[in-house]
Amino acid sequence: MTFFMELRRREEKGREEGRAEGRAEGRWVTLVELVHDGLLTVKEAAKRAGMSEEAFRKLVTR
Repeated sequence: MTFFMELRRREEKGREEGRAEGRAEGRWVTLVELVHDGLLTVKEAAKRAGMSEEAFRKLVTR
C-alpha cells in the first residue's frame, strides 16, 4: 500500500468514526429533549439508550 493510499484509508476511517459519534450524540440529545418535554419517561429513555435509569439520570443532570 502506498503512503497516499494509507493516508486516504485513515481519513475515511476518521470520517466514519466522526459520523458515528455524531449520530450517537444526536440520539442522546433527542432522548434528553423528549424526557424534558415529558414525551418519554426517564425509564423509557434509559432503556432506549441501553443504560440503567440511574446512569441516565446522572448524565442528564450534569
